[in-house]
Amino acid sequence: MIKLSIQRKIVVGFGLTSSLIVIVSLSGYYSAFRLRETNHKELHTKKVLTKLEEVLAEITDAETGQRGYLLTGEQRYLEPYQKAIDKVEDDIKQLQDLTVDNPYHQQKLELVVPLINTKFAELEQTINLRNEQGLDAALAIVNTNEGKLIMDQIRDIFHQMKAEEERLLYARSQHTQGTVHTTIWIFSIGLIFDLGILVFVYYHIYREINQRLEAQDQLRDSESRLTQFLEAIPVGVFVVDQNGIPYYANQTAKKLFGQGLIPTNPANQLPEIYPIYSPKSEKIYPANLEPIIQALNGKNSIYEGIEIHQPDKIVPIEVLGTPIFDDKGNVSYAIVVLNDITERKRGEAERLKFTGHLNKLNHAFSRFVPGQFLQLLNKETIIDVKLGDQVEKEMSVLFSDIRDFTALSEGMTPEENFKFINSYLSRMEPTIIKNQGFIDKYIGDAIMALFSGGADDAVKAGIAMLHQLTEYNQHRANCNYRAIQLGMGINTGTLMLGTVGGYNRMDTTVISDAVNLAARLEGLTKNYGVSLLISHHTFKQLQNPYDYAIRMIDHVKVKGKSELVTVYEIFDADLPEVREGKLANQDRFALALSLYNQQAYAEALQLFEACLRQNPADQVAQIYQQRCHLNPNINSV
Repeated sequence: MIKLSIQRKIVVGFGLTSSLIVIVSLSGYYSAFRLRETNHKELHTKKVLTKLEEVLAEITDAETGQRGYLLTGEQRYLEPYQKAIDKVEDDIKQLQDLTVDNPYHQQKLELVVPLINTKFAELEQTINLRNEQGLDAALAIVNTNEGKLIMDQIRDIFHQMKAEEERLLYARSQHTQGTVHTTIWIFSIGLIFDLGILVFVYYHIYREINQRLEAQDQLRDSESRLTQFLEAIPVGVFVVDQNGIPYYANQTAKKLFGQGLIPTNPANQLPEIYPIYSPKSEKIYPANLEPIIQALNGKNSIYEGIEIHQPDKIVPIEVLGTPIFDDKGNVSYAIVVLNDITERKRGEAERLKFTGHLNKLNHAFSRFVPGQFLQLLNKETIIDVKLGDQVEKEMSVLFSDIRDFTALSEGMTPEENFKFINSYLSRMEPTIIKNQGFIDKYIGDAIMALFSGGADDAVKAGIAMLHQLTEYNQHRANCNYRAIQLGMGINTGTLMLGTVGGYNRMDTTVISDAVNLAARLEGLTKNYGVSLLISHHTFKQLQNPYDYAIRMIDHVKVKGKSELVTVYEIFDADLPEVREGKLANQDRFALALSLYNQQAYAEALQLFEACLRQNPADQVAQIYQQRCHLNPNINSV
């Protein structure tokens, strides 16, 4: 009977306490609702204040950026100005939305928006004046102080609005404090009545005991499932406690180490019982660096490529060491995860081998298609090149050809021909590359090279090739071979570079009248008995033409061209005595050529003969001497 009476009291007490809790909760909810509403109004006021400050700051930043740009002319100072223009209109719209229920603020905003627009117009006007007429013109506008007066009006209106919002904020804060006091009073009463719930503590204790028993059963089930999971994963898991005594190892870890759990003490015996070796050696990995020791010292670590030596094989592994801490921050366990990376290493080796093969292929391709050609087409690799890719660019074209190569090659076997050509070309190629050019193609013994950097690169390359030819001829003389001579033509103009061909075969090529003219100039070197000719197009592109030994030798109409081409000889690589003779005769030759072009053949003949008396090896002067003699009008002039 007594037991039943207690139960009834508990039921009555629980019912009464529940009723009181409901009443207090409803009262608290009403107070909390009032508090939330008041807080919302406070937050709204703070948003308005914040937005006012943001708009004023944006206008100030724009003005500061304008002043910085006016003084320095640097574009980076316009970034705040531009950001303010982009953002201030949206911010004003947000401010209007926030104060839509406040007629005072709406009236102030109607006043301030035109002022802001006027201010930005003044800023834009000074920036445009700075761009178009300079700093003084812009400062003349700034010094009128109209912008400052407008800014002062804007600040004054914003300060009035802030004052109004701060007044509202103070009133709402007072109301909030009152609501908070009411809420505290209600919940204090509720807390007192809630103490009656302590009657049910015994029930909760009883229920907690049952829950813990259930939790223990669940924990045992979880541990069983975790063990099954650890046994199923394909990596080794090895766990030791804080003293370094092995606690757990899954089957993969036991298989890797070749043994199960062996109690050890102290922890420094672990490297001896479960040895790990340095990569590709018989040396045991340093104990202080072993991941399990690092984990016992509270450090995370990861190592790749260390090894476990088994009786029949060596296993490369990746090891991850991780400490497990207790509630006090002390290491309670150390876990090591061991991953067999044999297949990964094999794959990496195959990848490196494949990458090396690709690099060799790319290098081989680059010998057929120059890397500079790909760069001009804006392609990274030969794989990116497609049929029809093309680009238009101004470049200098160099054509060179061995004189009388046909007669020379007829005295050699095919094998000797190839050896000779490769010996010659291998000496010419570096001089072209050294002068920022590249070889577009070999045409038998002829070379076609392109220079995108400037005409000077092409001319310097041509001179260097002739100097290299002198050294090569000395080598040929030492081997009892006859000397060879080169002819070179250089022209500058707009080219079309691209790919031509069909589905199964394509090639890179250059298409332009500028290319044809360079080839024609190379052919003219035979007519004038010189080694290097350039066109007036190239002459005009030289930074300082008279850095070179250069002279104009003719105006010609080459095959396939309707307009006259002015031809210049570069004779830096001539024999020293010939070069000095041409330089000494430079003014005399130029005057003789001018008289010849004016059909004053007798006077021109006298000057050409004077040039030859000083420099008999000047073949161009010899040609003009013969032309003067052959002209039927020479006697009448």
